[in-house]
Amino acid sequence: MNDIHAQRFAPRDGALLDLESLQSLEAIPGRVFEAWASIMSPEGPGLILEGLEPEAPLAAIGPPGTRRPDSTATGLRLTAGRVLMRDVQGRYDLIEVPQPTFVAWPTTSGARVTGALVLKVDRKRASAPGGLQVAREEITVQLGFVRPGSEAHPGLFPLAMAFGNGKDWITDIHRAWSPEHPVVQHLERRLDEIERLIWRAEPEGSVWDRQVLGRNWVRYQTMAAASLQSVRVMLRTRTLTTTERVRLFVALRDQLGRSVQSAGTALVQFFRPAESAGPYAVVSSTTEG
Repeated sequence: MNDIHAQRFAPRDGALLDLESLQSLEAIPGRVFEAWASIMSPEGPGLILEGLEPEAPLAAIGPPGTRRPDSTATGLRLTAGRVLMRDVQGRYDLIEVPQPTFVAWPTTSGARVTGALVLKVDRKRASAPGGLQVAREEITVQLGFVRPGSEAHPGLFPLAMAFGNGKDWITDIHRAWSPEHPVVQHLERRLDEIERLIWRAEPEGSVWDRQVLGRNWVRYQTMAAASLQSVRVMLRTRTLTTTERVRLFVALRDQLGRSVQSAGTALVQFFRPAESAGPYAVVSSTTEG
């Protein structure tokens, strides 16, 4: 058998606390965060655990979490929050912004600025009076705007991105939201619209034409409604990440495409135009049937 070696912090009475021991202790949080993030948010720079949202009303259009800032304001006010963020070396840190923060718009265009609002963390070695090195780093959190596409650079965490209409900002990029979050409740209201459409729909679509589920239209409606209820149960019972919500709506789109196809088309419209939908652009791809 091949041996694989690793180190873990294991203090004992009288044992020497050398540099390697301290390094193994320092590595523990990062390993825990990395293991959790690889499951909950496998892609991207990390995950916003709570807050860090623009204090602006939800927009009537756009993907989940789209906000419409005050066009007369001089900037965005963000709520306090916490983010699990990966640095350029691939290490994870829990970054906290303990109080609401105001970020001025970068140009006189105000809320119509094109780009992304990002969080950046700077780390530098701390020192004691007299220049004596100490075993810690000082972490500085910066919030600001970058040009379109720059938000994907290592070391930056996107909090919001400008929507294509020049008025709205997408916020559901890398976030965890509980069932009580206003955006999740807004999603449920959209599902209510789809459900009403399902039960009003008349027999139609290529799936019906091919008699995939037979010649009883209620069977198609029941399958579509059951798929929708499954999504509603997921939204109501546990905290989901952006990645999980996207997967959930892709699955719902596919199931509606196999039953009441007009409902699938209506669902897709919630996430268009695709070029402005952020992570939800994949939902707008061609439905199955």
